[in-house]
Formats: sequence, C-alpha cells, structure tokens
Amino acid sequence: MSCTDRISELDDFLLTHILSFRPTKEAVLTRKLSRRWRNVWASVLVLDFNFADFWSDDIFLGFGSLTSVSPHSQCHDNFVTFIDTVLASRQAQQVDSFRLVWKYQVKPYQNYDHPVRRWILLLQQQRPRVLSIYVQPNFAKVDVPDVAFTCTTLEDMKLQVDNRMAEVLNPAAVNLPHLRRLNIGYFTIKADFMDKLLLGCPNLEELELYACVLQLSQISCGNLKSLVVASCCHGEDIRVSIPSLCTLKVTVGSSQTAGFNFENMSSLVKACVCFLTDPEWDFAFSDSETKILNGLSGVMDLDVVLHGEGSEDMLKHALKNCPNFVNLKIVRFESFKGCLCGCLEAINRLVQHSPVLEDLIFYGFEDESIYIELVTVLRFIVGGHGNCRLVESMLAHNFGSLEEVEELSFQHMKFSVKMMDILYAGLEEKGWWDDYVEGETAHFDERV
Repeated sequence: MSCTDRISELDDFLLTHILSFRPTKEAVLTRKLSRRWRNVWASVLVLDFNFADFWSDDIFLGFGSLTSVSPHSQCHDNFVTFIDTVLASRQAQQVDSFRLVWKYQVKPYQNYDHPVRRWILLLQQQRPRVLSIYVQPNFAKVDVPDVAFTCTTLEDMKLQVDNRMAEVLNPAAVNLPHLRRLNIGYFTIKADFMDKLLLGCPNLEELELYACVLQLSQISCGNLKSLVVASCCHGEDIRVSIPSLCTLKVTVGSSQTAGFNFENMSSLVKACVCFLTDPEWDFAFSDSETKILNGLSGVMDLDVVLHGEGSEDMLKHALKNCPNFVNLKIVRFESFKGCLCGCLEAINRLVQHSPVLEDLIFYGFEDESIYIELVTVLRFIVGGHGNCRLVESMLAHNFGSLEEVEELSFQHMKFSVKMMDILYAGLEEKGWWDDYVEGETAHFDERV
C-alpha cells in the first residue's frame, strides 16, 4: 500500500499558515523535506525567534548557584546570523508578526550596533502588524530607534528591554494610528513621553507598564479600556483618570513612597490590586495608599492579591476608610504564603460595605493547620451578610503560579532600588547621601 503525501499537496497559502504556528527555526528546517518545501518557509508571515532554541553545550559556565552564561559561546553569533539571514531573504515581503525572546544576551555591543536596533529598522520597511520584543542585555544598551513609534501598520506592540538600567524612552514623535495594545517594560517613562503616547495612539485600548520607573504625575485619556501597572516605581502620587477604563490591574509595593489616586472610573467593571512586600525594605505606606480602593468603589468584580509577610497590613491600610462598593458582586482574595488570616477584620469590613455582594472567593496556599480556622471565620463573615456565599478554591486565579508572583516582587524590589538612586542623586552632591548611608548602616548593625 503506497503512502500519499497529502500535506505537500496543499496550497502554499495553507502550508505557510500551518508553519506560522511553529518557531521560525523549525519552519526553515522544512526546506530540507523535499523540493516542494524548499521555498515555502520564505513566505511565512509570522516570524518567531527564541534564543533558547539556539543554546549549545558551551553556553553555560560553572555549576549550581555559580552558573553563568558565557559571552564566548558560538550560539550567540548563530542566533544573530540566523535572524539577519531570514530578514534579508524577505525584504520585499510583508511581515505580519515578529516575535523575539532573547534572554541571557551577554555579548557586548555598542549602543547603535545592537542587533535588535538593526532588526527594528528593517522591520519598519516590512510593515508588521504585531511586534513583540523581549531582550535581556546584561552588558549592552539597546537604543530603540524612533521608527518603532512611527510604524503606522502596528496594532500590537510589546517592547521590553531588561537591562537593569531603566533607560529613558523618549522618541521624537509617536504616530501609531492603528495600535490597540501596547506593553512596555523596564524603561523610565516620563510625563512628556506619556503625553505623546496617548495623543499619538488614538485607538489604543490596552496599555501595560511592567517594571518601569514612572516619572509622571498622571495618566489621563478617554479611550483606554484596559490598564496594567505591574511592579513599577514612582516617586510621586499618580492620578489615574480614565472614564472609559473597563479593567485595571495594579501592583502596590510596601517600599513605595507614593501611590495611586483613581478618579473618574465610571466604566470600570473589573479591578485587580496586588499588594507586594519587599523583605529588604522597611514598611513605608503613604497616606495616598489608604485611598487606593476608594476610586475603585464602582467595580462589579474585584480581585485582591496578597504576597509576602506584611501584605495583610497593606490591605488593612487600604481599607482603613472603607468605601461603599455599591456595585460589587464578586470579590476574590488570593494569598501566597498564608496572609489571609492576618486581615480577616479588613475582609469583614469590605463585605459589610458591599450590599449586593454575591460571592466571596478565596484562592490560596495556606498551611493546612490554619486552613480550617480561615474557612470557619470566612463562613461567619459571609453568614452575617445575608446574600453572600463563600466559594473555596486552592487554585491560583490572577497569576499562573507562585513563581510569577515572586518575579513581580523581585522586579518591584529591583526598580525600587533604581528609584531610590534617582531620588537621592541630587543629595549625593550636597554630602547628605554619605550621612544617610552611615546612619542606615548603623541602624542595620543595631538590628543585626
């Protein structure tokens, strides 16, 4: 019985569509299958590059906790050469989607010679609809070209450069008329850039700011539907006024010296507030944080995530002057490392200020020894409400795993340090910084 190669008989359109779901390295390898497949890969509209697919045996140095990435491994050059070749082979063709994940980019480059800059310039000519870049350059600065913010075909852009420097992102102009979703990570965002961004993206619906240093006092616009501010640091209160906003997700760190004031959130339906504590920092909760939930009092669906010892105290402060959640029907409490038992009074206060509440759901990693006590008290709380029921779950909801929350906490702590460097840069010249460090060192020695 003879075998028929039915896949090879498909039209090129279908073959390229199938290959678009695979990493580009795998798509290119199909050219070796037969003469029929030799040039199919070159017409795939989706390009997906991940440095992990190019790792070789010589990439890692050392063992255990001392393991590091070798800048001399040939896989670095192989990765760059492969992407250069693919892009050069299709300069006359459009690219619908370009995705790059480049962790452990340890090879040094000069500012304007970084391959990522070169690739962005090339992609501008190929008019992509989706651009997603995550690069982790340990020993290099990635200068993002201005054309990244003037590509008029873009609808979805993710730009994360995790070089631990929080470089200022400030293109000369922003003109992204079709952009609907934007994710920016690890940059310093100033007020003038935020103004240009919101004006230059008239159709922007989703904005995500991840691990950024925010040097601005407000985020205000009329068309955003979703906003995420995760593990960002800022030295002054930020006023958030977005009447069109439907969903909000924000993380609040215990080391923050400033908070958020939410105003004009009349369309807000769902909100998630994640309270993170930084073990290396003293607890510093600003007065504005006691009002963080006040501007969210109109939501129908509220998630509260607690992570780290002391995060329950942050929730207590936030609910110190508890507003009336007149529309709230579902509230979820998601705790990591057993935080819920320390804030049961605050939870009760929220329940009593939510007249139409229907479901109180908790997700957690509580110890078994306190789980029964927690459930007993929560049942008593919802029983006193009358209309509310308790829903128990041991599955994480807002975050896929404990590791994801740990990463948020780590990034927040790292950028808290960056913000402190910015705030005290001026003091160093006046001689105050040395006095401050000397005093803090003495205080630490006393505690130890």
